[in-house]
Amino acid sequence: MPSSSARAPSAPGRDKNDLERRLTAVILFRTVATTSILALAATQLAERRLEEGEGFAWFAVVFIDYVLTLVSGVLVRRQRHGTWTAWLQVVTSVAFASAIVVLTERGNSPFWFTYLLSIIGGAVVLGARGALGASGLTTLSSLGFALWVRLAHDGSRPWGDVTTQLLAQWLVAGLSGYVAQQLIRTRGRLFESEADLARARDLRDRIVSAIASGLAVVERSTGRVQFLNPAGAAILGLEPAAPLPVATALFGDLPPVTSGRRWEVVANTQRGERILGISTSMLDSPEVMLVVFQDLTELRRRETEMARLDQLAQLGRVSATLAHEVRNPLASMRGSAQMLLADAVPGSSQEKLSRIIVRESDRLGQLVDHYLELARPKPPQRRRARIDTLVAETVELLRADPVARGATVDEQLTSREAEVDEGQIKQVLINLLRNAFRAAGAKGRVRVSVEPAPSPVLFSVWDSAGAIAPEALPHIFEPFYSLEPDGTGLGLTTAQSIAHAHGAVIEVSSSAEAGTTFRYRLARGDALNV
Repeated sequence: MPSSSARAPSAPGRDKNDLERRLTAVILFRTVATTSILALAATQLAERRLEEGEGFAWFAVVFIDYVLTLVSGVLVRRQRHGTWTAWLQVVTSVAFASAIVVLTERGNSPFWFTYLLSIIGGAVVLGARGALGASGLTTLSSLGFALWVRLAHDGSRPWGDVTTQLLAQWLVAGLSGYVAQQLIRTRGRLFESEADLARARDLRDRIVSAIASGLAVVERSTGRVQFLNPAGAAILGLEPAAPLPVATALFGDLPPVTSGRRWEVVANTQRGERILGISTSMLDSPEVMLVVFQDLTELRRRETEMARLDQLAQLGRVSATLAHEVRNPLASMRGSAQMLLADAVPGSSQEKLSRIIVRESDRLGQLVDHYLELARPKPPQRRRARIDTLVAETVELLRADPVARGATVDEQLTSREAEVDEGQIKQVLINLLRNAFRAAGAKGRVRVSVEPAPSPVLFSVWDSAGAIAPEALPHIFEPFYSLEPDGTGLGLTTAQSIAHAHGAVIEVSSSAEAGTTFRYRLARGDALNV
C-alpha cells in the first residue's frame, strides 16, 4: 500500500461529493434559520404594528430567500453545482442578512447576528476562504448600512457599536475558518484512511477467496460457523447463499485448539463422505477459533490406487516366476492325460479320471494365463474407436452366455469416440457385464451406458442386485478377492489394470436403494480430448 507521503491527490469525484454534502447541510440549515427568523421577525413586526408596505417588503425578502434556497437545492440534487454555487450561497446569505437588518428597526436591529451565520455558512462550504470572503462582504454591508443610517436619518448608531460588530464578524471569521480548515484536513485524512482500509479489506477478501483451502471461523461454545470462504463452501458442497451450518454437523467434534497439529476426519457433506484434513488455531477471542481444512478424499484415493498398483506389481513378479515354473509341468501332465484318455476304454474309470485331469489342467492353464497377464500386461494398441459400437458388440456377444439368461439389459448408448485398445476395452466390458449378470440374477436388470463427451465417465455398468457389503467394497479390485464362491478374483483386478494402462480408473458405488454401478472414468485431460 502507498505510504501517506506518497498518496495521490484527492479525486475530483470525491471532492465534488464532499462539496455536495456541505452544500446540502448549509441549505438545510439556512431553510430552518430563515423560517425561525421569519417567525421571530413576524412577531416583532406585529407588536410594532408596522405599515402594510413595510410588512410586504419583509415577506418579499423572505420569499426571495426561499426561492434562492430552493434553486440551490435543485442544482445540488441534479449534480449541476460547483464552487460557484457555494459562492452564490455566501453572497445571497449576506444579502438576506443585510435586508433583514434594514427592515427590522434599522440602526438598532436585533438581527445583526445573521451576519455571523453567513460567515459560518461560508466557512462550512468553502473553508477559510469562504469565511474570509463572507466576512469581507458583511464588513462592506455593515459600513454601508451604518453610513446610510447616519446620512438618511436623524439618529445614528454609535461607531463603537459598529466597530464591535465588525470585530465580532472578523473574530468569528477567523475562528470558523480555522475550524473548517481543520475539519477539511481531518475529513481528507479520514477519506484516505477509509480508502486504505477498503483496499486492505479488498486485498484480504481476494486472498481469502483465492486460497484453495477451506477457512471457517467457529464459535467454540455453540459450534456455530460465523464465516466460511468460497473454497470451504465448495469442499463441503454448500451453496454460496446457504445459511452457515453448525460445525459439529460437518466436522464432528472438533479437536482442541493446538497450533502445528493436524487431524483427519470423515465428514458427511452435501457431496457425500469426504476425508478432511483439519488444523485449528485461536483468534483474538478465546471463544472463537479458525479452522483450516482441505479435501483429502482424492489424495487418499490415489494413495490407495498406488498401493494397489504396487501390490499388483509385486504379485506380477511372483506370478511370472510361478507361471513359468507351473506351465511346463502342467503341459506334460495334460499331454499324459490325453494319451491315457486315448487308450482308455469308454465308460471306464480311467476315462473319467483322464477327462477330469484334462479339464482341470485347462482351468489351471487359464489361471496361469491370467497370472501372466498381470505379470506382463500388454501395452494398449490405441486407435480411434466408437465406444458405443464396442459396447453394443459386447452385449450382443454375452446374450448367449448362460449367466445372462433371464436378465433384462438396458442399453443407453450415446455416440462417442475415444483412443483405446478395442480388445482390452472389450475385455473390461466382459468382466464388468458378467459380474453384473451374476449379481442381478435371472430376473434382475442390468444397464450399460455410454456417456456423452466431454464427461470424464466413458461408460458405466449398473445392476439392480443391491449393495455390496461395506466391508467388501474396498477389496473388490484386489487379486484373488471374489464375491463368488467359484470366482478366481482376477477379473476386476485385470479390468482395473487395463484401465490404468489407458490412464483411467474404474470406480464403484453401491447402495441398497440405488444398486451397484461401475464407472470407467478417464483422466481430466483425456476426457477433454475425446
